[in-house]
Amino acid sequence: MSPDRPAPRQGIARRLLPSVLACAALITVGAPAAAVAAPAAPAGLLSGVAAGGHAEIHPGSGRPVVLATIDVGLNPRAVAFTPGWRLAYVANAGSNTVSVIDVRRRAVIDTIPVGTFPYGVAFVRRGAFAYIANRDSDTVSVIDTAHRTVVKTIPVGDAPRWVAVAPDGRFAYVSSTGSGAVTVIDTATHTVTATIAVGLSPRGIAFTPDGRTAYVANSDSDTVSVVDAASRTVTATIAVGDEPRGVLVTPDGRTVYVSNTIGGTVSVIDARRNAVTATIAVGASPRGLALHVGDRIAYVANSGSDSVWTFDTRTNTVLGEVAVGDDPRWTASGPGGAFLYVTNTGSHSVSVLTLAR
Repeated sequence: MSPDRPAPRQGIARRLLPSVLACAALITVGAPAAAVAAPAAPAGLLSGVAAGGHAEIHPGSGRPVVLATIDVGLNPRAVAFTPGWRLAYVANAGSNTVSVIDVRRRAVIDTIPVGTFPYGVAFVRRGAFAYIANRDSDTVSVIDTAHRTVVKTIPVGDAPRWVAVAPDGRFAYVSSTGSGAVTVIDTATHTVTATIAVGLSPRGIAFTPDGRTAYVANSDSDTVSVVDAASRTVTATIAVGDEPRGVLVTPDGRTVYVSNTIGGTVSVIDARRNAVTATIAVGASPRGLALHVGDRIAYVANSGSDSVWTFDTRTNTVLGEVAVGDDPRWTASGPGGAFLYVTNTGSHSVSVLTLAR
């Protein structure tokens, strides 16, 4: 297993793991959508893709398969694709680096030194820069993606983890786990403009497609903070499951899904009422959530069972599962939503998945 800064209840998670493993069931998840349509994948980048850059959805399919495994740095955490999906950046917490993957070749082509224990990854200014949240440095490294070098280091709160960029690209939100706050960065100047107090140990962040609202998972409060982006204030607090970490918003902005890592569940939130409408039992220690192209099939990475499951988002029924590496954590959909990258923290790799026909 990979190193991590101990949380107050991390030992509880380990003690509960056997019972959580026995509770695996099924899930429905969603994913955020940008205000501007994602660019079509370059010609030849996708395999088995219909005209227009969208992968075909085959009725009855949905079983995940592993296409490749890419070795990266030590203990990878978050992964994100550049606009256009030609490259992917992986934050390697154990080696204090970022691996740059050539998506077509499925190979690491560069390694960039950053701060200590890099965790979150996001791209700003149309991919010109990458933001890397360094948990143990209390900073965000700004990488010039053209030259693949760090050009600025931004001090933020204590133990930053996740980075989420507003749909219009103007601001980035960074969850500072040790500060119980979200740091707001102006992406034009790479400077901090605000700090928003939320719950205890904030982790995942996701925006609604219109950019008006951000949802923040507070892992030690067992809540989700609803942040009004205009006023930068918390307008509601939603009780969810035990140790929420991952957050995704559906493309229509109506539903929010939150993975509860210790609880082994996903909370389903009605975004119009800011209320939990369902709780779904899933695998052991769920974290990363993502959608396949078409939004009918969802993925969840279960770090406690070393697997990725797929589910029908209309019927909430499991479609299949596949073993991946040790301790899978976070996910990213691409290219074109036809493939999934999953970071395997314990085996220092990224699994490339798609759906079987």
